[in-house]
Amino acid sequence: MSILQNAIDSIIIGVEDYSMDDERRLISSTRNIYAGILLLFKQKLVELSPDNSDEVLIKQRILPKLNENNELFWIGKGKKTVDTFSIEERFQSLNISVDWKRLRKINEYRNNIEHYYSEESKESIQSLLSDSFLVIRDFIRKYLGEDPKELLGEETYNILLEINEVYEAEKKACIATYSGIEGVGKFFLKALPDFSCEKCGSDLIELDECNNFSCRVCSEIYDKDYLIERTLELKYSLTFDEQKDGEENKLVRCSYCDNVTYLIYEQECQSCLYIASSECSVCGNVLSSDEIEYGEDTCDSCRYRWEKIEKE
Repeated sequence: MSILQNAIDSIIIGVEDYSMDDERRLISSTRNIYAGILLLFKQKLVELSPDNSDEVLIKQRILPKLNENNELFWIGKGKKTVDTFSIEERFQSLNISVDWKRLRKINEYRNNIEHYYSEESKESIQSLLSDSFLVIRDFIRKYLGEDPKELLGEETYNILLEINEVYEAEKKACIATYSGIEGVGKFFLKALPDFSCEKCGSDLIELDECNNFSCRVCSEIYDKDYLIERTLELKYSLTFDEQKDGEENKLVRCSYCDNVTYLIYEQECQSCLYIASSECSVCGNVLSSDEIEYGEDTCDSCRYRWEKIEKE
């Protein structure tokens, strides 16, 4: 059976799992659909692999060889195929454009539904299926040169399309409720649509009739201060590579309200709207993130010089 047929079968089975009235099949649904997407990607790498190269572009191990004319070429070695990271690297090198941010979101949900979420339902995985539909549809059409409706089959395609349309309508309705939120920073409101419920994984978070932040799917209620901190942490915390490169924190504790909700570059706390001094009151140099977090209005150098003068 070809990789492409395996990919289509996996996606179809994932949709069938979703359609059954059995919440135990939801984990299987996410696994199958994600696996189907990766197989679609591998199909493209197979198509681009030169003849007699043992499908070199999908193999983890690639070895150089010389032909009878002493010309260098590459062949695949072994049965192990590339993982997601390697696919992304090879696609970038081959100028194949995929929405990797969306794909990482799909993969993160797939992992979380297996290990962290305490409640899941068909509604809670609509976001994953909607994102998956967009990735699948666009990749099939653009890079495999096929009609996604014909390739997936009308029934599977229409189910995914309907899920996407329902989810998008629900998402817009949730975002519309944010217009009633007062006293919080605009950068929190911009980041809020990316927050996913920690109980069921849905990202349909709304401001309800009682002015509570709640999940539209499982009704989990979130304290405002916690939600602001958690949303900003997920969006603005430094990655491991950024920490390793010595980058300054983008998000620090606010010296006024004591929440970890002060955004350095935006110069505003997203919880209380406090604006700290960003320049040293003595020399005018830009204050570091640590100095802003501790409520200093002078830089370390100026404080050091002043302390030295006092000791003399």
